[in-house]
Amino acid sequence: MEQMHFKISSFLKDLIGRELITDEFVAVFELVKNSFDAHAKKVKVIFEHQYDPQTARIIIWDNGRGMDKSDLQNKWLFVAHSDKRDGTEDKDYRDKIQHKRTFAGAKGVGRFSCDRLGRYLNLITKKDAPNALIENLKIDWTSFEEDSNKEFIDIKVERDVLSDIGYANFSKGTILEISGLRDIWDRARIKKLKVSLEKLINPIQGNDVDDFAIEIIATEELLLDKKEIDDRDKVNGVVRNIVFERLGLKTTQIKVSITNHGGTITTTLTDRGTEIYTLKERNPYEKLYDIDIVLFVLNRAGKINFKKIMGVDSVKYGSVFIYKNGFRIYPFGEEGDDTLQIDRRKQQGFYRYLGTRDILGRIEINGERSDLRETTSRDGGFIKNESWDQLVEFFYDKALRRLESYTIGIIKWGDEKFDKETGEIIQPELKPEDVKDKILDIIANLTKAKDVIEVQYNQDFLQIFESKQEKSATQLVKNLTRMAEETNNPQFVKQAKAVEKQVSEMRQSIGELERENASKTEENKKIRKNVSQLQTEKMFLLSDVTDDKKGFKSLQHHITHTSDMISEHISNAVELLDKREYGSVKEELKHIEIENQKILTLSNFVSKAKFDTKTKKINDDIIGFICEYINNIYLITHKKIKVQTNRPSFKYTLRFIPIEIIIILDNLLNNSEKAGAKEVILNWNQQNDNLIFSFLDDGNGIEPSILPHIFEYRFSTTDGGGLGLYYIKELINKMGGRIEVDNNKQKGVEFIITFKK
Repeated sequence: MEQMHFKISSFLKDLIGRELITDEFVAVFELVKNSFDAHAKKVKVIFEHQYDPQTARIIIWDNGRGMDKSDLQNKWLFVAHSDKRDGTEDKDYRDKIQHKRTFAGAKGVGRFSCDRLGRYLNLITKKDAPNALIENLKIDWTSFEEDSNKEFIDIKVERDVLSDIGYANFSKGTILEISGLRDIWDRARIKKLKVSLEKLINPIQGNDVDDFAIEIIATEELLLDKKEIDDRDKVNGVVRNIVFERLGLKTTQIKVSITNHGGTITTTLTDRGTEIYTLKERNPYEKLYDIDIVLFVLNRAGKINFKKIMGVDSVKYGSVFIYKNGFRIYPFGEEGDDTLQIDRRKQQGFYRYLGTRDILGRIEINGERSDLRETTSRDGGFIKNESWDQLVEFFYDKALRRLESYTIGIIKWGDEKFDKETGEIIQPELKPEDVKDKILDIIANLTKAKDVIEVQYNQDFLQIFESKQEKSATQLVKNLTRMAEETNNPQFVKQAKAVEKQVSEMRQSIGELERENASKTEENKKIRKNVSQLQTEKMFLLSDVTDDKKGFKSLQHHITHTSDMISEHISNAVELLDKREYGSVKEELKHIEIENQKILTLSNFVSKAKFDTKTKKINDDIIGFICEYINNIYLITHKKIKVQTNRPSFKYTLRFIPIEIIIILDNLLNNSEKAGAKEVILNWNQQNDNLIFSFLDDGNGIEPSILPHIFEYRFSTTDGGGLGLYYIKELINKMGGRIEVDNNKQKGVEFIITFKK
């Protein structure tokens, strides 16, 4: 039987070169990764004469182990051979390094990136060995393109030994001089390369990448670099490797890791520095091990902060990157890339899912893995196989969906609201302490899963009192107890008992507070009634205490202050009761009890006046009453506003209840003070048998748009504190009078009250 063999056309060079590596940045990536695999500590990417197409060169110079003639013949010139993949690369080098590096490349075609960058290659290399020679290869890639009938092995490559290369401090390593460039490397293109190289290496992933530096040198850009303030806008310099954790983004993040040789998945969810939960569960993905996922949610503030730090919009920087052994797999995370179909999924439920604009993060794959392999086309991502399918499922089920469940379902991330005054978009994310019940629901649901091994969470979430939260806590106790029984885990047994005790104490506390609340409700009613009575009576003391003006001033001050304090505490208590924050209600009731005792003491003294201000009417000069109240009572305690009474020579006798007149005056004066008035002028005149009372202030006036509503029930433009114009109108109408408003003043507002006998 005759045996035959394949013939290989010289055009194979294009198939494994420019047609596979179509992106100039990916080509540089591959050559930089080759330098790393050669155990270089530093690689320089040098641009010479970049604006002259005839002389422009890219030089990639590393200080790695270098090559000798044998390495060139049996490795570098051996097409598709990769001693990184077959494990022979480190055999003669392991004793010289701290530990074995995991290789960034393993295809054996990265060297053809030189063809993508330029037509000519001048390779200079010297092995890290005694008496090593400086080897030189010269390759004209166009010679492979002349005739497809020529066999690949028939195209010759020039090899030489050099004595002087013109590079200072070259003791070992490899220099690639690429000329006949296929692209114009202007400032913009080099800056884009620099940004891409920033994302090439993940220093947090280990694999000696912290001990590997990339430097860009472009001498023709030095003058422009000196004009730039921000280092990020400069071309020349060492490339900084950015890790998201170091940005200080105060946002929600999730970290998921497959550890213990693939046996365990550990998930930790953190929100703005507060750890929500940590979950350990069995790993159902038999193809996956030693993988980490870190995702950050970027709200509007986070995106602004990112741009401030990075100098670029987060959406233009990228989204979810994938790194294998510390080196980026292209094109994952690139702007516009949706290989993971994150945006396609978001279109199916815009308000239910997060998109690439909303998240930033990475997937880290560690170790030698033959199952998760890059495509030969270096910008094609991973080969689609069962391991890839499980990686995608792992990403969605254990990372993205859990992050969405919290950010969209719990803290309402992304529900935009607008500031009415500025028009600015407001992100109303809730804080963890605001949604303890819902967080507890999530934790309780997580512990239902059969694969859960252990769960840890912020114990503050159990400090709850609402019935729904109690239900969640009860469910959590059941789940923890079941897990303790199934796993026979002493830690779980201890945790379940501790939570059960805490929930039991919580129920007991709720019962005590509800019983205490019932007894305090009646007490609150009595206090309200008492305060109302005292507030009505306090200003009418003048008629019987005029002979002790100094004592009255002191008494009046104490009653006013004390009753105001009681009102404030009652309001606080009512709000807390509505929120069912019973623990805080206790403190308010204590304050009320103390202040009420003060009122009771004062009321005993006031009772000596022997009158009932709620019902007693007097028949007297109302003008004189108002003027005496303003000058002798009101202005004693109110220093911020000046009141000019302009008392007329005539009197106007009217039957009225003094406290009602005082309420009217107090509220009008209070409104003027809140409107910024410095002075109020009171005037009187008679029309027929009626008294016309003018109350004019110099405040801010009333907006015409709200003028028709000022006498409506509960209408207010302030924070409250008075009865409002509705009640003033009611009191005046009950007296047979009327109140009108004149808002057409140059400054302030005038209220005109008509009294009838």
